[in-house]
Amino acid sequence: MKIVVCGCGQVGTKVAEALCQQKHQVTVIDRDVETFRKLEAGTSCQFVVGDATDQEILRKAETGTADAFLALTGEDNANLFAAQVAKELLKVRKVIVRLADPVRATAFAEMGLTTICGTDLMADLIGKKLVGR
Repeated sequence: MKIVVCGCGQVGTKVAEALCQQKHQVTVIDRDVETFRKLEAGTSCQFVVGDATDQEILRKAETGTADAFLALTGEDNANLFAAQVAKELLKVRKVIVRLADPVRATAFAEMGLTTICGTDLMADLIGKKLVGR
């Protein structure tokens, strides 16, 4: 699969490395060139330096020909905007958005975006640990 990952922080790095190890064609977008150094040496990931809320950067990363787009920065607004552009304008079939705000996650899921809310996941895991599951 051809996958574009937006964000090369802790989450984006871990996901990009795992996808590259699975032999997917991965392009990572991040504003800070230094963040790419977090990726393991020898990774097959491609890199695009820039802001993923900029349509030209998304086009430079060939997002329009990707099978999936993953918005994984730590910024809800940036993730939502980039994901909407990828889905609506560039017609990417599978778009996944990382969010911290549960209200936004619900609203954007209702709009057709696949959302993953870290706040909800953490609350669920803590609840399960409390009851011993």
